[in-house]
Formats: sequence, structure tokens, C-alpha cells
Amino acid sequence: MTDNKSINGCLLGTAVGDAIGLPYEGLSARRVQKWAVNPLRHRLLLGHGMLSDDSEHSCMVAQALIASAGKPQSFRSQLGWRMRWWVAALPAGIGLGTLRACMKLWLGFSARSSGVFTAGNGPMMRSAIIGVYAGHDTALMQQLISISTRITHTDPKAEKAAFIVAWMASLASRSKPITAHQLQQQLCHHIQIDEDLDKLIKAAIASATSNETAMQFCQHNGMGKGVSGYCYASLTVVLQICLRLPDQFEQAITEIVLCGGDTDTVAAIVGGIIGARVGPNGIPARWLTKLTDFPRSTRWISRLGNTLALSVKQKQTTPSIFYPFALLRNLLFMLLILAHGFRRLLPPY
Repeated sequence: MTDNKSINGCLLGTAVGDAIGLPYEGLSARRVQKWAVNPLRHRLLLGHGMLSDDSEHSCMVAQALIASAGKPQSFRSQLGWRMRWWVAALPAGIGLGTLRACMKLWLGFSARSSGVFTAGNGPMMRSAIIGVYAGHDTALMQQLISISTRITHTDPKAEKAAFIVAWMASLASRSKPITAHQLQQQLCHHIQIDEDLDKLIKAAIASATSNETAMQFCQHNGMGKGVSGYCYASLTVVLQICLRLPDQFEQAITEIVLCGGDTDTVAAIVGGIIGARVGPNGIPARWLTKLTDFPRSTRWISRLGNTLALSVKQKQTTPSIFYPFALLRNLLFMLLILAHGFRRLLPPY
């Protein structure tokens, strides 16, 4: 049975990974290493961190799961409406595929037909919490992942990648080690492993077995400049790290951020999976206490997680967001992102 520890660990782990990785998003691995301090800390706003769409989507999924009691058709409707209002609050840095899908939702398309054919990271970044919630029922987990994915992304690769993330988070939430055998043997019973995905899984397993760092793995597999926003590329690095560092939250987040590229999203995914295993106490306290955001504060996220855990047994009132506050917050956030963009024009290069 899903408990508070794994749910809160997943949601807070996603948020912390997102916030730690956000200031480095889009930078090459070489520039990240010049900018980053050791150990990593929040640096978006005077030593404090804020959230991006990765955490917001995970929270929306959790809200939709509570409101729908995990019933697939209701979940689709609940998540669709939350995504409509989320995009209306003008979030910064939204992916093009997700933006197009949200615009289709507002134009009258249903959540069943709003997706666009793309294989970005969007579905993966919001799938770990589904694995923690529904991992005891693989058929239900597959249904929920399919719904969550196809609202924005219709490329089958995006759905496969999202399912693997959910499946890994499910195992992590039950404190079961994620093994190479499971990836190679059991996963093929749940999804169709295409040739590209098979090669990537085998490469991640070989790298983890030889105890390569994530940076070494990226360099050996054509990602030396950074992890791209293509779901299979991101998934490969996530697999390598979670196989090798299943309960070492800080080291895992540090390694994925130092790889550069789509740092906030891949760190959020890794944070959600490992957070589900270690719980909130396994996340560095300095990263949690310096995470300063509104209206989705760490306190609100914890309340959301507690409510989601209770909703497994009985109907609960969904913690809500006052979207005018979210709009004001997003305007401030956009100014901060622009300031960071101008700062990147300066050394070190």
C-alpha cells in the first residue's frame, strides 16, 4: 500500500531536483562545470530555489489523482482542466509540444484528442508520482500513464519512456532495488521494447555495471555537450544513474546536473524516482529548506502528498491553487529567468 513517505519523497524529490537543475538548464556540460559550486546549492534567487513546469506537472497529476480517486476517465478530465488553467497562468519555459497541446485544449479539443506527435520529456517529468500511486496495479498504472502522456504527446516513444519512469518509481517506493535483470527481462512484459530503446537500455546497464559516472556515460554515447530534451536520450541517463545510485539522492542529482542540457527536467525525474525510495528524510535538508516558492511551497507539496496517500483509502478534498497568485508568481519567475539569461552572456564560458 502506498504510504506518505514514498509519495512525499517522490513529490519533494521531484521539486528539489527541478529547482537545483533549473539555473543550469540549456548550458553545456563544460559551462555547467565552470558555473557550479561544490556541493551544489540553490542559486536562482540569492541562494534560494524555485520550481519550473516539471514540479508543477507532478503536482497537477497528484491533484487529478485525488479528485478522480484514480478512476481513469475522471483522471483524464481532471488533468485536462488543470492543464488548461495552468497554461493560462503564463508559465515560463513551457515546452513547444506541451504548449501546442494546451492551446488545443483551450480551442475546444478534448483531453483525449489534444496531444501532438512529439517525443519530448514532458510525459516523463510527471509520471513518477503515477508509479508510486498505482504501482500495485500495473494495468491501472498503464492506463493512467497513457492518459497523462497522450494529453500532450502522442508519439509512442514518449509513452514508453513515461511508463519506464513510473515503473522504476513504483519499485523504488517499495524499497526494491532496480536491477539490470528487471530492466532486461520483466520490462518487456509490460511494453513493446523497440530496437532503439533496447540498445539504450543495454548501454545504460553496461555503463552502470562498470560504475561509470553519468558524465562518462554521456561522453561515450554522444551526449558530451548535454542531455537533450528527446525522451529516449534523457531516459538513458536516468536509467544509468538510478541503477548505480538507487538511494544516494544528492550524488545522483549532482551527477545529472553536471551533465548539462535539460538539467531541470532530468534532475526532477531522477529526484522523483530516488525520492520515492529514500523519502523526505533522504533529501538534503539544506536543499529543502532553501526551496522558496509560492503557491506551491514545500509545505503545500507535503500537504498534497499526505492527501494523496489518504485518498487511496477514502475520498479527500483536493488541495487547490489560487491561479491569480500563480499568475503573479509566474511574472516574477519570468523576470528571474530573463535575468539569468542575460547573465549567461557573460563569462565564464
